[in-house]
Amino acid sequence: MVFNTAPDMKLAHSLAKQITRDIVAGGLSADQLLGREADLRARYSVSRDTFREALRQLEWLGITRSQRGINGGIYVQAPKQSLVVNLLRDYFDFSQADFSDLLKVRAVLEQDLVRVALQKLDDRDIVKLRILQGQYQQGMPREQFVVLLFGFYRQLMDIADNDVVTLCLMPLIFVTVDLVNFEKLSDEEFALNSALAWSKLSLLLNEIIAGNSAIASTHLQGFLDFTAESVASQIATLHSVSAYPDWFDDSHSKLAEGLIYRIHRDIRDTGCENGERLGTETELMNRYAVSRSTFREACRVLETVGLVYMQKGRDGGLRVGQPKPDNAISAVVYYLNATAAPYADIAAVRAAVELAAIPLAAEMLTEDDAKSLSVLIETQQALVGEANFTSAAMATQKAINHLGGNTILNFYYDALLDSIYLTEQGKQALAKLAKYAEPITASQSAIVDAVLHRDPALARRRVLQHHNIIEKYIAGV
Repeated sequence: MVFNTAPDMKLAHSLAKQITRDIVAGGLSADQLLGREADLRARYSVSRDTFREALRQLEWLGITRSQRGINGGIYVQAPKQSLVVNLLRDYFDFSQADFSDLLKVRAVLEQDLVRVALQKLDDRDIVKLRILQGQYQQGMPREQFVVLLFGFYRQLMDIADNDVVTLCLMPLIFVTVDLVNFEKLSDEEFALNSALAWSKLSLLLNEIIAGNSAIASTHLQGFLDFTAESVASQIATLHSVSAYPDWFDDSHSKLAEGLIYRIHRDIRDTGCENGERLGTETELMNRYAVSRSTFREACRVLETVGLVYMQKGRDGGLRVGQPKPDNAISAVVYYLNATAAPYADIAAVRAAVELAAIPLAAEMLTEDDAKSLSVLIETQQALVGEANFTSAAMATQKAINHLGGNTILNFYYDALLDSIYLTEQGKQALAKLAKYAEPITASQSAIVDAVLHRDPALARRRVLQHHNIIEKYIAGV
């Protein structure tokens, strides 16, 4: 018998993740009944409070909804891109990922975006890009310029028509804009910075239109380098720009969004550590002069990304947490599968992430890392022909990717890996690959060898060769 107790937050997080995986693996679609609360609690053997906490997280993630009445129960929710983008934006910001890491991932994703856009560009797209170019005006209002920047990226995303790249890239663009405190720049400083930024984007647009892939790539990197320099000198203490493009449906109310970042700032500025008590609900409502509904909306966002948690009892209140990727990964996995993102698109972005992450592993490798990696590949070699070979091979590949230390690359690798292999198509791909355990292990061993020799260039080459082998076996060639 399961008794009602205070929710186990760790268990609730795990349960939310497991339910998401079950929805994806079961191929459940929007508005399909997942089950009734009592049945689901029994299935997962959890208390009512823990189940409801997991359910609250799932509802905030846009994965499930609750319905009362004769047809009541827990239903699968239709996916919403803006909600997932905003969640990722918050997670990356609150986890305080290194900005240089963020720009490295932006470069990976944007190079892929430009590559695909170049392939699909037609005359109608060229007209739209020229119109966009003509919208820039020297001395234009700040928020109008921000919206124009978003418009540039949205236009490329529409041309590329790859929802995977869009979902991964947009949060990083939002975080970058959030970090620039435009309000602190003088009119002259802003005019100069915006003019320089747009001149670099115009050069990029010209080369995209001309079909010059190599030169376009160079101009893109130049724009990102300029962005890095600008942000380094203008890091904001608060999210100061609230200009969202018309197509982006922000899921936070303005009052709640402001409170979210005030709480985040206070945690950072006061040096509060994991587990430290911030105050009771009433104390914090009074401190920030907000209503209960606004306070709870902000807390739902902060709890969902793991920055805070509410503790009940005599010593209860809002406490500092540690941002965790689980919920954000679950949201990505659910969205990509619910929208039927093509297997090839997910695999292509994951391959681009690997091509960036594994050379970093070769650069950052420590002696302890080298020992762990050697053990993993030896374990995998011993399991060739065994039933658990596939899980060992995936563990090896995941470990190699994570050694580079870029938390955002690691996040996207894990999310995309789950998005691929929880689906029926992914399971079929794994079944095919299991038949080629020996050559796959040899290919991975070559990657490991390059990493152990701390040779990033050779590691990248081995990764490319590995991808070609995987594609060949999946295609049945």
